[in-house]
Parts: sequence; C-alpha cells; structure tokens
Amino acid sequence: MRFISFLIFLFSSLSSIANQFQQLVDAPIQEVGVVELNQLKSNQLAIAMPFAKEIILNPEQRRHFEEQVVVKIELVYTKYSTSPTFNQKQLNQNRLVELNKLLPDLFKNPFWDFELISQTNGNSREECNPMFHGFIFTFRPNSSPTTLAAESSYLQQVVDNLIKQSNNENPKDKLSYDLKTRWDDKIGYVHDTIWKVNEVKQIPPPDFFYDHSLYKDSTVLNIFDRNQSWQNFAVVTDVTGSMSPYIAQVFVWLKQQAEKNNAKYFVFFNDGDNKESRKKKPLETGGVYGTKNKGLEAVMQTAANCMGNGSGGGERQENDVEAILLAQQEYAAADEIVLVADNFESMRDYQFIDKISKPVRIITCGVKKKINIEYLDLARKTKGSIHTKTEDIFDLDKVKQGQKITIAGEHYIFDNGRFHFLY
Repeated sequence: MRFISFLIFLFSSLSSIANQFQQLVDAPIQEVGVVELNQLKSNQLAIAMPFAKEIILNPEQRRHFEEQVVVKIELVYTKYSTSPTFNQKQLNQNRLVELNKLLPDLFKNPFWDFELISQTNGNSREECNPMFHGFIFTFRPNSSPTTLAAESSYLQQVVDNLIKQSNNENPKDKLSYDLKTRWDDKIGYVHDTIWKVNEVKQIPPPDFFYDHSLYKDSTVLNIFDRNQSWQNFAVVTDVTGSMSPYIAQVFVWLKQQAEKNNAKYFVFFNDGDNKESRKKKPLETGGVYGTKNKGLEAVMQTAANCMGNGSGGGERQENDVEAILLAQQEYAAADEIVLVADNFESMRDYQFIDKISKPVRIITCGVKKKINIEYLDLARKTKGSIHTKTEDIFDLDKVKQGQKITIAGEHYIFDNGRFHFLY
C-alpha cells in the first residue's frame, strides 16, 4: 500500500513539474536585438547552450547556486530558425528539463520571476551560432559587512525619525522652547512660548539595495493592522540581508502600539553571525538575539547588534526554528509567536518544527506569487496562520490528506504530511 502511495505521489510530482515547464514556456516574450554577456551585473550569471540545442555547455556553474538566492531567470534564444517546422516552444521546454537536471532545487522553490528573451539580430545559422543562448540568472546580492552596516544605519535613522515624530506629538514633554516678550497696547507685556519642533525628513533606502520597490511594500504594517486581536505574543524577526524594509515596519508598528504593549518579547536572528555555511548545524547555528520589550530604542539596539554581528543572508536557508524556540523558552507566557519571515528563504531547521508548542503567525515578506511551502507546513503544524500583504489564511491545521487549497490564485496540495505546489 505504501509503495502504491509512493508511485501515485511520484507520478503527480512529475506531472506537476511538466505543468510548471508548460506555464514557463507560455510566458510573454520580450524581443531584443542581441544579449551581450559583457553587460551582466556582478549579481548575474549565465548558463550557456548551443544554438537550437538543449545541451548545457558550462555545468560547472552549478557551484554558484549553493549559497545564493535566485530572484529572476531569463531564457534567451534567437528568433531565427533554420526550418519552418522548427518548434521553439518545445526546445525551450527541453532546455528547462535539462536545467532541472542540473539544478533540481531551483524548481522546488520557484519564487523567482521568469522571462523569455527572443533575440532578433541573427538571420542565419552563421550569425546565430556566436550569439548567446541559454539562461541568465539574477541573484539577490549576499550580505557583506558594508551592506549590513548600511542597512543598520538606515534602521537607526528610521528609529531616530520615529522618536522625533513622537517628540513633536508631545512637545511639552520633550522639546526645548524659547520665551519671547512683546508689548500689546491693550494688555501690556505678553510672554509667548515658542516650541522648537524637530524637523523630520524622509529616510532614503541604502543605495546598494537590489530592489528599492520593497521599501514601498507595507506588508508588515498591513498585517498588524488587520490582526489587532493579537495579544501577549513574542515577535521573531529575520534580520539577514534584504529584510531591512520589513524590519523598519516592525519598528514603526512598535512605536504605534507602545501603550498597548502587546508584543512582550523580541527575537532577531541572522543565521549564525559570521559562521561559515559548512559549520552551520540545525538548532546550533547561532546568531539569535532576544530582548524584553523595554521600548523602541532598546529593541532597536538588539536588532542592530544582531545585524552588526552577522553576515548571513543570500543563502537559501535560515535558522527560523532555532529563533522561535528561544522566544518560546525566554517568554514562556506568550500565547503565540509572530514570525516575520523572508519568503525566499527556507528553514535550515525545518525538521524540528514539532518542537514548537505555540501557534506561529507567519508574516511572509517578499511574496510575489507563491508562498514558501515550508511556512505553510509550519503554520499547519503549530495551528498558526499565514499572512500576506492582502490575505490572512487560518485553519491550515484542518486541511486533510489530498486536499487542494488556493491562496491568491496559486494552488497547493497537502500530501504525505506536507504541502506541495500545484501547477
């Protein structure tokens, strides 16, 4: 019986991958004259194939995918064909099959954007042969001490701005003032109090950031605003590279709800401080920092310490469970855990989610289409919930074997104890 179940699951998985490839080759086509590889950026990489063939010419490029997150894939080919019966769509699908053989993990977590690029310059085999054919990958830049310092500085400026705004709202408590004396013909001398209001400027995001549109993404604030019933919880936040837009929103929310004090404890994690990837072990990765909610500045300082001590980020895994377990241990009275998670990253310690005994409310950051299925599993296992910029998904623990669900137009199936993508 188990063998039959395995065969059914294997067949459905293969069918799902084929459907995924079919969706990709049906994507809109962008026409350009020619793609020049010498114009690739430092966070881009090419895997080449010959004209009209699906053979991978440089498979050694696989090593570059071990510790980087892909945010975009472009399949590049030439519009010209040597035969009127040539099927470009079938070739594109075959090329995806070969790429899947080389990089199977790439298609297990398809959170990247995809584009078809058709080059129009070549008009013969001789002209097309030297042109590039294959895949161009764009990676989310890995963190470095320089970028982490820039993101930490940005967050500090955000907090300083929030404090200035708070001071302006309560001038008699916080601001300095001048006394001005003037003569009034009707009542004599009048003493005016002139309060000095702090100037609050818009803080620009770090110049290096790979996607400035994320700084306009209000996911975290939207979710907290929709779920004001949450009380007595701990907040666990990923502070690895590229999460600063969302960390800033946590601080904005914290300032807004200072009087309610619903969040009693905060944990920040950076996936191991400066530990080498090969030395990171599940639940022993490190780089996890916790603090009681003693106010915005104290919480910000803990986050800054975490960011300053870590170079995590850019890898495909983070130590979410390790951080959740610290929050669970240090604030045992919490009714639930709110996890501010990077949707692009999976959990290094996923196999230990059974150790979590409190509901986890997962704020998924950076979601464009698909939700990371590991977070769906985490929500289901803990009787928690999933939250995107526009939706709240509850009762995942009630999903049964073989049941299909749809979230924001994307389809998933629960099978063999886990969620899977459906295409």
